[in-house]
Amino acid sequence: MLTKALITTSLLIAALASSGAQSASVVSFQKQQMRTLPLEPSSADCVPLSGDSGEEFKEEFHQTYPLSATGRVSLENINGGVQVKVWDRAAVQLDAIKRASRKERLAETKIEVNSTEDNLNIKTEYPDWNQTFRGNDRSDNPASVEYTLTVPRKAVLESIELVNGSLDIDSVEGSVKASSINGPVTARGLMGDVKLSTINGPLQVTLVQLSEARPISLGSVNGSVTLVIPSDSNASVRASTVHGGISNDFGIRVKHGEYVGHNLDGQIGTGGPRIKLNNVNGGVQIKHAQDGRTVSPAVSLGSDKENDEIGEAVEAAVATQVEAATAATVEARVNSARIARQAQREAQRQVDIALRDAQKEIERAQMEIQREQVREKIRVTTQGRGRGAGAGAGAGAGAGAGTSVGYGDNRVSSQESKTFTVSGAPRVNVSTFDGSVTVHGWDKSEVMYTATKRGDDEETLKQVGINAEQQGATISVVAVADNERDGAVQFEVWVPRKSILHVASDDGALRLDGVSGEITLRTGDGSIEVNDGNGQLQLNTGDGHIQVFKFDGQLDARTGDGSIKLDGNFNALTARTGDGAISLTVPSDSNFTVETNAEGDVTNEGLSLTEEMAPSRRVKRWRVGNGGKVFVLNTGDGQITLRSR
Repeated sequence: MLTKALITTSLLIAALASSGAQSASVVSFQKQQMRTLPLEPSSADCVPLSGDSGEEFKEEFHQTYPLSATGRVSLENINGGVQVKVWDRAAVQLDAIKRASRKERLAETKIEVNSTEDNLNIKTEYPDWNQTFRGNDRSDNPASVEYTLTVPRKAVLESIELVNGSLDIDSVEGSVKASSINGPVTARGLMGDVKLSTINGPLQVTLVQLSEARPISLGSVNGSVTLVIPSDSNASVRASTVHGGISNDFGIRVKHGEYVGHNLDGQIGTGGPRIKLNNVNGGVQIKHAQDGRTVSPAVSLGSDKENDEIGEAVEAAVATQVEAATAATVEARVNSARIARQAQREAQRQVDIALRDAQKEIERAQMEIQREQVREKIRVTTQGRGRGAGAGAGAGAGAGAGTSVGYGDNRVSSQESKTFTVSGAPRVNVSTFDGSVTVHGWDKSEVMYTATKRGDDEETLKQVGINAEQQGATISVVAVADNERDGAVQFEVWVPRKSILHVASDDGALRLDGVSGEITLRTGDGSIEVNDGNGQLQLNTGDGHIQVFKFDGQLDARTGDGSIKLDGNFNALTARTGDGAISLTVPSDSNFTVETNAEGDVTNEGLSLTEEMAPSRRVKRWRVGNGGKVFVLNTGDGQITLRSR
């Protein structure tokens, strides 16, 4: 069993990481060289204004840059807010206002722009010798810059990074990734992938549409997190806080005072895109929009069990965190120390990693406690064997049967099977709360499944059920249980080789063999393996490796903590892992462009590979063969390898 000291250590790591992040009241940038496009000042150049501490000067800039309808936009700003709006033009309108108490500070602050047809990168540059903000003494502070961007409606906000300033995003339909260290973040009308965070400030996000395989991630250290989604949403949602409370409009159970503060784990509607909400010293709210739609039903997942020993360890770690965070914040305000921007980024990265690792350690501890209790039952239970038989019947266009077997070790299982007759390419949805799912393609016009249900005892097994139904070309097979902690359901499924397939498990491995079509595989904690198919493939696992072999078509593969191995002929590709290696094997005569994050180089084994100029310093680009479509391969801490077949 994991000890109290182990859990305390895990939480202390998280405490120290988050307290380090909180000390960012003053931040400095290292100067980077970029190709600068001129910005024309308006007629309001150097206009003196009256302010609290005397005259204030300002300059205005207004410039338009061409950008494709789905182009990428990035912006870095140290001091000042950013507003992002949309329009239906293939261009970006950049409006900026610089303000300073002295004309010298105004002149030395530069707005640098790097523009191509597909990328627009904006950065506020200060002299290396003048990047310190002096609190109440504003007379010699660096200038502030406030930006308003009007971007194409479907543009991608690749990276909006602010230090001191508010961020407001309205109606962007592409992916959004943005953060502010000191300032509120507000986003409305979003539809794509969303990753938003703030350290000191509230975070409010409203989504008008949730799309499968487009995850949502929101986080804060000191500030509330509020998410508003459509009333009839389908999603999988997880939320956790250390100190703040959690509330929701969907009736999902919140576990209070358990290990890492408060936790919520649930499924809204039929499940779908994964929503993650994390906070340290603030609350989390999940609301449904006032849109007049029927509110989707929701179910709670996870365990209610608490352990006093671990709870005491958590309380001690939390108390230490509060003391450390308070001391760091006070020290930062008193000393006004300059903190390197890279150090701040690393601090925030450590917050995410430490909290994730602490959560994993606690979950392992909880599982070990449960196993120990089962072993204790076994030691005091008379050993023996018993066997029983049962039968079940299926409804709809198929039939099923089942058997059950019981053993003296308090583990029992049963099986049931069912077959559906279909025509054409059916839409098949398979979901389990705990257990692996294997799907095979075959040449029959039938969908068949075998479900293996498991429980700690006969009573638990009775609470585990399978909801299977057919509505026209749609087949739905969903495992349910009154108490999911003590049960599991493993599926083996056969479908026509051409199928529209959605498979989900909250905790289990997924395997797919010989199926083509529109395919989505999602698991909260398990590996994903795909072999021999074509079409559109979307893969998502919270913590596991991904392997794809002999697949032709479009692929989007994402894992929070695992390796990704890909082998196929891809016409579109995105692969992202938080902590793992990526290997891509393609035909030797392939032509495409690889875009990676800037953490490390690419290893080439047998391909024609040439490094190209990247659109920003945060990414690298490599041309394979003659280049072409951009394949995105990102890893937080791992090697990227390209191989020829």
